[in-house]
Amino acid sequence: MARLFLVDGMSHIYRAYYAIQGLTNRQGLSTNAVFGFTTMLRKLMQDEHPEYLAVTLESKGPTVRHEQFREYKAHRPKMPEDLAEQLPYILRLCEAMKIPVLRYEGYEADDVIGTLSTLAEGESGLDVVIVTIDKDLLQLVNDRISVLDTRSDTRYTPQKVEEKWGVRPDQIIDVLSLIGDTSDNIPGAPGIGDKGAKSLIAEFGGLDALLENSSKVSRKSYRTSLQENEASIRQSRELLRVYRDLPLELDLKQLEVEEPDLDALRGLFQELDFTTLLDDLPNDSKAPELRVNRIGSREELESLWRRIEGSRTAVAVWYREETEAANPFQGIALCDDPKSACFIPAEVIAVSSDLLEQMFWKDSPWVFHDLKPWLLAAHRAGWKLDGMPGALDTMLMAYLLEPNQRDFSLQKVAESYLGLNLESQATGLLLQNERPMDLCRQAMGTLLLTRTLLPRVREKGLERLLLETEMPLVQVLADMEWTGVRVDTELLDQISRELDTEIASLSAKIFRTAGEEFNLNSPRQLAHILFEKLNLPSSRRTGKAGHYSTGVEVLEELAYTYDIAQQILDYRELAKLKGTYADALPKLVDPRSGRIHTSYNQMVASTGRLSSSNPNLQNIPIRTEQGRRIRRAFVAEPGWLMLSADYSQIELRVMAHLSEDPVLVEAFRNDEDIHERTAREVFGPNSPLDPREQRRRAKVINFGIMYGLSAYGLAKGLKIERSEAQRFIDDYFQRYSGVSQWIQRTLEDAEKCGYVVTLFGRIRQIPEISSRNRNLREFARRTAINAPIQGTAADLIKMAMVSISRRLRREGWKSKLTMQVHDELVFEAEPGEVEALGEAVREEMEGVVTMSVPLKVDLHTGASWYEAK
Repeated sequence: MARLFLVDGMSHIYRAYYAIQGLTNRQGLSTNAVFGFTTMLRKLMQDEHPEYLAVTLESKGPTVRHEQFREYKAHRPKMPEDLAEQLPYILRLCEAMKIPVLRYEGYEADDVIGTLSTLAEGESGLDVVIVTIDKDLLQLVNDRISVLDTRSDTRYTPQKVEEKWGVRPDQIIDVLSLIGDTSDNIPGAPGIGDKGAKSLIAEFGGLDALLENSSKVSRKSYRTSLQENEASIRQSRELLRVYRDLPLELDLKQLEVEEPDLDALRGLFQELDFTTLLDDLPNDSKAPELRVNRIGSREELESLWRRIEGSRTAVAVWYREETEAANPFQGIALCDDPKSACFIPAEVIAVSSDLLEQMFWKDSPWVFHDLKPWLLAAHRAGWKLDGMPGALDTMLMAYLLEPNQRDFSLQKVAESYLGLNLESQATGLLLQNERPMDLCRQAMGTLLLTRTLLPRVREKGLERLLLETEMPLVQVLADMEWTGVRVDTELLDQISRELDTEIASLSAKIFRTAGEEFNLNSPRQLAHILFEKLNLPSSRRTGKAGHYSTGVEVLEELAYTYDIAQQILDYRELAKLKGTYADALPKLVDPRSGRIHTSYNQMVASTGRLSSSNPNLQNIPIRTEQGRRIRRAFVAEPGWLMLSADYSQIELRVMAHLSEDPVLVEAFRNDEDIHERTAREVFGPNSPLDPREQRRRAKVINFGIMYGLSAYGLAKGLKIERSEAQRFIDDYFQRYSGVSQWIQRTLEDAEKCGYVVTLFGRIRQIPEISSRNRNLREFARRTAINAPIQGTAADLIKMAMVSISRRLRREGWKSKLTMQVHDELVFEAEPGEVEALGEAVREEMEGVVTMSVPLKVDLHTGASWYEAK
């Protein structure tokens, strides 16, 4: 039997709006309701495969029910603005999915559903499925009409309704008439709830019989309510009754399910930044027809190179690498024309290694999508490419244009900017699971991206940042990864054993306090011990089930009063040090080099900061002795030294330069302790606080201001009253008025443009800055304040790394840059070069740019990273 599905639109739209929080697109438009409604429709289509389908929505203005009862829905709040602005997009979604949207003036969507359901089962003999989360529509259920509740994925047939409610579907309206509906301001029978209403209707068979025999109701409160509110109850029934006789026609041709307009859906999803939904759409867009020329000999390769060298046009490169093979390059594709590409197979690469090294060493406009892996593969092949100064990287271009994105794969970027699907569509010669055509298509996609992205980079003022900082940095990072860092595995094993002892001792203390042993890694068991057995205070719950939270913030609050909370925090830190570093680092040592080769990620952090992985060096704790001793295991080669160069208070200095605040600028020019200076400015000479406490608080304020810290956040951080925290902030901005004015200008520019810019032109989009959602907007404002500061600091250390790397090559030193962590550079220094290296590093880092305040670098040396701090 064919089926007609009628979707109750508004119930699902509201449900999605409240269920999904904080979803916006890059322009700050709230998209939570659209996203939730879209996923509901897609799931319905995939699970049910309906033959006929429609979405029903409310008509505009008052309905017949308002005429019947003036107070109908009187207390319902106005639709939130950020939901109202999504309704046009929901209509566009339905249009793109070819789903008709039905309304009838003066009536509600329920009435349209009631009428069409009745027509469908009667005239057309269709089965009808009403898709809703509204219980009112259960009154329509019969042998041909069912209700699908998408919250629980429950299908309500007559039997299921009676099983759930204890009454027949035709009695549902009688039950609801007694219960009433506070959201619609339908009074019902005061004092009679869900359970009582069901039992009364089941006992008397219906509302009319119940009201006629109300004197026979045994429970006095029910009897009184029925007798005193009969008129109101009957009116409630009329308000709740779904109309089934609107003057509508059932046009099955209009309701027949059609194939969606994929181009319209793709455009809508791109506009709303629904990346996951975009990925699920069939992508039929074809790349241009591509002719592949296979290079069969060294002579043909030489001929190809002469042509490329003479043309000086951009040539895109894609390749297949086999890391364990003697020759890592198993196939290289070159493309300088979107209609044709050349494929160099492994056998030609094997006899032409010297020629390929010469080709790629040249200052030719080679284009890659992620250059660093290529440089590492070239290292493995024994090629010396000297940084490939003319190369470009389309992945870096995409990152600079849209740093908030998370997927910069060639396929994703090609889809976003070109609308092209570069996935395999080829047949023919196989190359170890990669086809020459596939490699050539990806080279072609890289070439097309260059032609699209580079003009945008120039238009946004990002070309200098790309060419002078980010592109040269690729070689620096590749060299660091290739060099790696030496670790003392025996020391790590010793640290691991020491941590085992400390963890066992600490666990025993915790168990004694708890009065029993339990799984310290189980949040549920820990919550039971803390909040149920020991009765520690907690008002924070998590998840739908409302379990007690045992997160860091909760434990830190408790630690001020309860030793067991601090002990659990200490246990977690020790367990993390052991599992993440002491035990894990030896496994990351490359047996060929005896070193760890961490990966530096240039295109992850939206601020422009570098990150690292395998291992994540940024996460090694430095505030506790337990964390610092992990650094003891990072060592230099025997007889060599580690040299650490750390920018001092770089972000505060950047803020001083950007804000041009005279007090901050003067303090840094005079080389004052900035936290002591702030303490004097904010607290004054007569403060009763101890000078060390003043400095501690001033430090929290200084760094908090850069992160847009509110009075609430400062009060929480300093454990003081919110009013006192607000006074500190007010005093700060009074003394540092330049900072206050800069923050105001930055926020105004962000609201106007939708993005912020670093000193060197790096942009970061902040779409939520105009959101109507207060939490999103406040987070965006904090981001807008911090991003130019943190991003400028990131640019500075990147520029310094490039400059130092060139200096090392120019001087011909053996010393190497091995690690970058936050604002610190770590070198492995040959003993005879240490002094000169330190002077050169300081000179390059402090002189990388001229600012209104001096940049300052702290230098330390030692046999290990720990000693060099």
